[in-house]
This record gives sequence, C-alpha cells and structure tokens, in this order.
Amino acid sequence: MSYDDEPITLEPYQVAFLQNRSRFRWVSKSRQVGFSFVFALEALARCHLREKQTSVFVSYNLDDAKEKILIARQIHEELPLAYQKRLVVDSKTELAFESNGANKRLSRILSHPSKAPRGKKGDVYLDELAHYVNDREVYRGSTALILRSNGQLTGCSTPLGRRGIFWEIANEELRKYPHHVRQLIPWWLCRFFCTDVPRAARDAPNLSTEERVAAFGKSTIVEQFDSLPLDDFQQEFEGRFVDEVYSYYPYELILPCTSDELVLYDDPTSMRAPTGRIVAGFDVGRTRDRSELAVFEETSGRFTCRMLKSYIGTPFVEQEAELRRLLATLPVARLSIDHTGIGMNLAENLARDFPQVVPETFSNDAKERWATNIKILLQRRDLVLPRERDLVGQIHSIKRRVLPSGRVSFDAERNARGHADRFWAVALACQMEQVLGKAPSSVIGVRVLG
Repeated sequence: MSYDDEPITLEPYQVAFLQNRSRFRWVSKSRQVGFSFVFALEALARCHLREKQTSVFVSYNLDDAKEKILIARQIHEELPLAYQKRLVVDSKTELAFESNGANKRLSRILSHPSKAPRGKKGDVYLDELAHYVNDREVYRGSTALILRSNGQLTGCSTPLGRRGIFWEIANEELRKYPHHVRQLIPWWLCRFFCTDVPRAARDAPNLSTEERVAAFGKSTIVEQFDSLPLDDFQQEFEGRFVDEVYSYYPYELILPCTSDELVLYDDPTSMRAPTGRIVAGFDVGRTRDRSELAVFEETSGRFTCRMLKSYIGTPFVEQEAELRRLLATLPVARLSIDHTGIGMNLAENLARDFPQVVPETFSNDAKERWATNIKILLQRRDLVLPRERDLVGQIHSIKRRVLPSGRVSFDAERNARGHADRFWAVALACQMEQVLGKAPSSVIGVRVLG
C-alpha cells in the first residue's frame, strides 16, 4: 500500500503502539512523528476487519479534526477493491462504511475538535490532549465510552507544562494510574529527524540535549534546536514537561481565551464591517526579527482578534505601504506602532498623515504597563484569540524578571522568530489607552514588590 505516492513504512514506535492492547494507551511524543497518520490507519483497519466498529477522534482544533478524516479517506482509496467496504457517508468530519455481509452493518470514523465525545461507544483517540482548554472534561467524558464496546482510550500529546490531566497521567506525580500504559516518543526515535535511530535509542537518553542533537540530529532537527529556547525544544521534541513557574502568563490563563471558531482575515479589504472600534498594534522587526501586525475589534472593553500578519524580510517601504492601505481601508481608531530604533522613521511618517497613529516607545515602564493590561484582560476573559500554538507559545514565553536595580522587566528569550514579536503587537493593540491630553509619564502606577 502507498500514501501520497510513497509506500507505507511504519516506524518501530508506531508498530509498538499498534500492538499495544491495553485499555488505556498514553503517549508523550515529539511533534511531527506521525501519530495522526497511525491513528487514521488503525481506525480504518478496524472498520474493515470488524463487522461493526466506531472510532472517535478528538483533536485540538477543527483543521486537525478534518486532517485525520482526509488521511483515512486517502488510505481507503488505496485499498484493493476486494477488501474495500463501501463508503456510504463521506464528509469532512465523518466516514461510514457498510459491511459486505447480509446485515449491512455500519462502521464509522468520527472526528471532532476538542469536546467530549459523549454517546458514541468505541475506540477514542484524544490527540494533543495537553493543549485542550477543557482537557479534564474531555477525558472525563471519554472514559466510559470504551466500557461496553471493549474499546481502547488513547491519550496522545506533546507536553504543555506540568499541568492538566495529560501531565498527571503521564508522570503520576499526584497519584497513580495503574491501568494506563505509557509510551515516550522523542525526536531521536524518528528516522526523519535522526541519522542513526538504533544507536540513538541506546545512547541518546544518557546525553544532554546539545550532545544528542550534535551526535544524531539531521539538519531539520538542528534547525529547530537553533530556533527555540532550550526548554521549548525539550518540550516540543523530547517529551519533557517544562515547569512554567517563571511564565507571567500560565497556560491556564491563556487557553480559555482562545477559540477555534474565530475567523481571522488575511487582508483589510476582506474584513466585514465592524460593530466596535478597530485598534491595531505594529511591532517593527529588528535586524533579525520579523514585523508583526495585530488588529482587534474592541466592544465594551472586550477585544476580539480580527487579523494577525507577519512581515518577514519585507522592506520598510513595503511595510509602510501595507499600513497605509490598512488605515485607508478600515476605520482604525488607533494604530500603536513601535517608535524605538529602526521603527522611528516608519512611525513618524505614518503619524504625519494619520492622526490615529500613536508612536510608542518600548521602555521597561511601557512594557510593564502593556503586559499587566494583557494579564487583566486574560483574567477577565476579555481577550478573544485564535487557537494557534505559535501565538499561545509566544504569550506563555513572556517572563517577569526583577532587575538588580529593583525595576521589573518583561520579555522572552530570543529565538529565530525574535522576542515574542507577535505578543507585543497584540499588547500594543489592546493596551489601556491614556487619557487624552495626558502624557504617559503623568500616570501614577503602583508596583507590588515581592
């Protein structure tokens, strides 16, 4: 059999997963190691090998849910006709197959974004469970579905901090879960990332991250290692649950403010007529960083994201032209733009022609004010963000540090994508606006130390 015009060759860890017959399978894994594929493969095989079967996928968002159905459909098309069951339901989130026997019984594959699959008995796959807003509810609503069907419940995810039901079951630090069989899949077990899988499987666990990347990493994994802070790389590719004690925005604060149903626009001309105020923030990329634009609609103090756009390697004259088009197309009430360093000319040029453009200086005091305001919005659930892993990761990467002088700084470690530039664009857009006619320096703030 083939998939995407290539023969299907399973990795040893994929075979081990398929051979695991325990009722509860629990997989901590690297990103991009092929578990969406193996889920779809197993579900399709069981639909064809059993007279009646139901497999339910629960995914991080709707796009991921649709992707698993697409994979299963493609594999079904590659099956020899003699073994194919007739496909009688074919939608973006469901496949149903009719048995070849006299009873014409149905086998189904269902796929949902992150919600509890109640009322559907069979096998349940909770993909990227650690990233769900409602992870406990989904897990709690899934466990009973395998009882009468003699099915399996699979929890599978890249880690997301030492929190949530996925971490609790994977590490058993709070209590024991004796019926869950665990599997760890770091990057060095995948032939697409590793130069010598058998030797790495033996030696890599005894090396530091830097040493094993140097010894066994292909160029793709070396690039990821060079592009991410060490903790992020270990969490994304080595299955390590990173302590989030230093993050100013814990995941429990961010995730409830994300929505899979939020519609983002790619261009200002395609945006529907707003019912609230349009506010925007623009963080100007430094020499190695990208510029980021964030556009929000504000209604009664609630900020809903409408557009996020990155400018990578884009000349400043083109960035300015894009911002002018935004200001000429939409009724932008305020565009806050980074006025620091190389952003000075861009901000001043736009401010001369558009009075709603507000140049902003990235001082420690200003960043503290913006970061604190974002935290308040998150706590009040007055910030609506897209459910994007990169954006969630950038917000979570912001750390609050007390400097030797006693002052406070807010920032993220630099990586190949900059200093959490998209977060700062969001913070600029959603900031609490100063009273007209008063300079920021006239605002008195209170800082609690300790």
